[in-house]
Amino acid sequence: MPAQISPGKILRLEMENFKSYKGHQIIGPFKDFTAIIGPNGAGKSNLMDAISFVLGVRTGQLRGAQLKDLIYAFDDREKEQRGRRAFVRLVYQLASGAEIHFTRAITSAGASEYRIDDKVVNWDEYNKKLRSLGILVKARNFLVFQVN
Repeated sequence: MPAQISPGKILRLEMENFKSYKGHQIIGPFKDFTAIIGPNGAGKSNLMDAISFVLGVRTGQLRGAQLKDLIYAFDDREKEQRGRRAFVRLVYQLASGAEIHFTRAITSAGASEYRIDDKVVNWDEYNKKLRSLGILVKARNFLVFQVN
């Protein structure tokens, strides 16, 4: 069976105040095959949660009860502050070299906001674009999680 040509790959992630990642962080570039390894508490699971989050996985599957639980907070007082925001941006590189930016943000009102490049879109349009690239969120065909 011949190898299927991929429409592209994840180039890098950009995050701001997502889970254990304080401030603006850039993770990558990712290679054709990337393994995330490290000791307990290094942030491996939170990185996987960031990728899942930006690809639209529901909050309950990300080890957080509500969206606001995914925003970085140093202490309980910080957790209760109004107006706190966070985002994860996935930079996807097409085979042509062009980039598409998928961003999911947690707004100050505590809701999700989806963007493709810089355009705000609804979930259906966001998911449709992911599907066109062969990323099927419900099929969970994009990540391999650690097995306990």
